[in-house]
Amino acid sequence: MSLRSARYALRVGLLLVCAVHASCGAPPDYTAEELEAAKAELRDHVRLRTFEAGLLFGEDWVARAPDDAELRALYARQLAGWRLSREIHEQADAILADDPDEPWGHYVRALAYLSEIEYEPAIEPGRRAWEALRRPEVAAAHLESIRNRGAEHLSEVLSTLDPATRLSPEILLMQAEIQSQAQYELNDPTWADSSLATYSELRERWPDHVDGYLGAAEDLFRANRAEEAISLIEQAVALAPGSVDVRQWHWWILFLSNVLPADERRTAVEASIAAFRDSAPESVRGLYALADMYRDLGDEERAKEFEAQVIERAPLSRHATLIYGREYSTERSKLNELYREEGRDSPEYRAQLEVVRDAVYRYLERPLYTDRYKESAYMGLYSALGDMDPVPVEELAEAVRGLARYDRMNPHITYGTALLNMVDSTPYALEAAEIARSRGLQAAVDRAQLTRNSSRTEGEWEQSLRYYLSIVYDAMGWAYFKGGRIEDGRHALERALELTEANRETRYHLGQVYEHFAAEAEAREDDGAETEWFDRAEDSYIAGLGSTRMGENPSQAAIEALYERRNGSRAGIEEYLATLDERDQIRRRDRILESRVEAAGTYEPFHLPRLDGSLVDSADLEGKIAVVHFWGTWCGPCIVEMPEYQKFDVRYRDDPDVRVVSISNDTSREVVEEYLTRNNFDFEVLMDDGYVQRAGIPAWPTTWFLDRDGYVQFVKRGNTAKLDEEFTWRVEAIREEARRP
Repeated sequence: MSLRSARYALRVGLLLVCAVHASCGAPPDYTAEELEAAKAELRDHVRLRTFEAGLLFGEDWVARAPDDAELRALYARQLAGWRLSREIHEQADAILADDPDEPWGHYVRALAYLSEIEYEPAIEPGRRAWEALRRPEVAAAHLESIRNRGAEHLSEVLSTLDPATRLSPEILLMQAEIQSQAQYELNDPTWADSSLATYSELRERWPDHVDGYLGAAEDLFRANRAEEAISLIEQAVALAPGSVDVRQWHWWILFLSNVLPADERRTAVEASIAAFRDSAPESVRGLYALADMYRDLGDEERAKEFEAQVIERAPLSRHATLIYGREYSTERSKLNELYREEGRDSPEYRAQLEVVRDAVYRYLERPLYTDRYKESAYMGLYSALGDMDPVPVEELAEAVRGLARYDRMNPHITYGTALLNMVDSTPYALEAAEIARSRGLQAAVDRAQLTRNSSRTEGEWEQSLRYYLSIVYDAMGWAYFKGGRIEDGRHALERALELTEANRETRYHLGQVYEHFAAEAEAREDDGAETEWFDRAEDSYIAGLGSTRMGENPSQAAIEALYERRNGSRAGIEEYLATLDERDQIRRRDRILESRVEAAGTYEPFHLPRLDGSLVDSADLEGKIAVVHFWGTWCGPCIVEMPEYQKFDVRYRDDPDVRVVSISNDTSREVVEEYLTRNNFDFEVLMDDGYVQRAGIPAWPTTWFLDRDGYVQFVKRGNTAKLDEEFTWRVEAIREEARRP
């Protein structure tokens, strides 16, 4: 019998003994003191990051004391060192099955999500655990769960902890990691010094805690300070010679830096490897680390030997799944290299597409650790199939279905590009529309939610949400249209355009819908409707020519085809294309001037403070053409147009006849000041005191254009892509009207 089989049989036997004892009321085979000693030993494994030995020790003790929630939580912490999310969830299930309110169970649930780097689902169990169980390790999990909210928010939460908790090794480590995170988020390298100082405090207060040495060594190595890093990592090795985490960093620093002459590096690494294997129990995680290191050393044969051992010992493990994925990842890398060197149309690139496809299929047939690992595989499969010529229809459709089942992080691809490809290349347009409707919209909200905590203002977050939603609505609308549900397609596409005007695919798709309506009008000989729909299609294509997104613009070919359709030939098309910008300006200007308020009225007077506290009375606007702009940093459409608004404000800043003011609906003056400073904006801002409610502002942004007598001549609701130009037309129209006798 193998050692692994013997250990498994022993664990099963222990579980059966425990079950018999429980039913008969027999006493456990350990004392209370022994149980507490076991918990202390598990904490030592966390302190030293010796999760391999800790996992084996914890397995045996959980079998002996399965009802002790704290013991299971300490065992789960060993599993978290391996990022074994499935097994951690099983421990949480076992704890919470006995008591749904057990805080250790919620702590373990948070650990399970954090091991998958899923911060949002970890927030609620992390919070519940911390509210009920004021332990440093629980506080650390709570802080880790809100990491996406940004370093500044994390620092605020950190400051609320009691002094004893703040000085615990778990929280000092979190503080150092938060400070390290801040240097990148805030673009301030001085935070790196703060992080190193906190690691130093951790070592001083807790000299036997390996993270004080390991964390600092990692940061120093990344900062190209390997000479300082090597001393710290060697102290960590002395503390924890059997830790995979410590040894891996030791190997990398020895091999990838200049602390040793090049001809001595491999010898030093192999000596460290030998010492590691002597001091640590052989484990799947350790074997996987050895495979990685030998591959870095250029020894592919040894790397594959260790990988084969991983698969033989644990074919269903997370580490085996990572090894299975290496083949298709390698083939995808070759594909990308061929694309750069040979181009998309080369025979070599085309042949490699099939190699990638076959490698992904082999991977998906494997026994994978969890379905999460199918996400990137289906993304690679979709990309390869979509580039084939001809596209394998059924395979592509199934790849998109797989993406919709498993992808969580890329709604702009899965429910945007991929669905559009499914619509254009397969007969499953209406299925694509249903995928967008039933899954895509929620996926867009979920993805935007991940950016909410890192967004500096609500407006920036809303901008992100609108971006993702517009992509899904665009794919849904195009799918409905191509599937024959024309009106549903039109409404979804127009919704996409309301969310984000700059999506050029939406402009093209809407142009196609409008051409369809023009063809219907032509069939029933309704010349007026035909012309109107053709004009709308032309406007949509012209707007699409100026929209963002890289690559080939579909509106270019569409507008040329439309010209030929309306004129019967391409004669004169070059002259026509040369006038597109002018035609676009004329049409937009005509529509704007036609939008002038028919019965101009006055507005509710105001008396509002600037950011510096000085007051502005609306009476100060009398005798001038005034522009009053209502906005807020929480408003996504407002944020989008702010650079254009700054240009417009500068245009009229020195004009004695014109006054431009903005009224912010934010509740915090500090938020507005920080936003203006960060973006180098200096337009005049008045702070709302309830005025927008009194004035009945119905939408954001809203802008009033007042004549010299205080009458509102134009009202613009919603954001404007070409604000500077179109606001200027309104101001100059009012000025021109005033000059007339």
